[in-house]
Amino acid sequence: RVTVRANESLKVYAGPEVSQAEFRTLCADTARQQRDAEAAKVADGFDRKLLRLQQQLEREERELREDESDLSQRKMEEWGTHAENVLGLFGKRRSTRKLSTSLSKRRQTEQAKANVEESLDAISSFKKGIADLEKEKALTLEAVNDKWSDLANAITELSVTPLKKDVLVELFGVAWMPFHLVEAGSETFELP
Repeated sequence: RVTVRANESLKVYAGPEVSQAEFRTLCADTARQQRDAEAAKVADGFDRKLLRLQQQLEREERELREDESDLSQRKMEEWGTHAENVLGLFGKRRSTRKLSTSLSKRRQTEQAKANVEESLDAISSFKKGIADLEKEKALTLEAVNDKWSDLANAITELSVTPLKKDVLVELFGVAWMPFHLVEAGSETFELP
């Protein structure tokens, strides 16, 4: 019988000539290589998702700056229209169009304000999504590390019994060594 060390999950085996410490090192190296490969694959998937979210966040921040600029312009136009209407009351020309223009400017200002609020909501949503994805990435990588650490420590010893069919004869021979039995008195001696 021969005792063999084995780590079935890593497909690592060693005979009795390998010490326990060497076998543990061999298992740890194999697990580290496989862990690094899996961690790189997992991280790559999360990095692609994070990049996509960051690009969307940047696009939304650009849109927010545009919306804020548009809102400030709309407010100025609205105030200008209100001032024009107030001054028109004291002037000689009276127009019914001024009231509809003022209402139109107010509606446009409200729409610009809604666009700014929508952009702010989208930005906060993207930032929350990025934070959640980074937490999920960290937890997943930690789970990968734990999994491979456990697999590296799953060492068993197997007892291997050779079978007759597994025995191969490499050399066979018969040796004959002649010798003589000599009796001298009451004693017997073997002589070549």
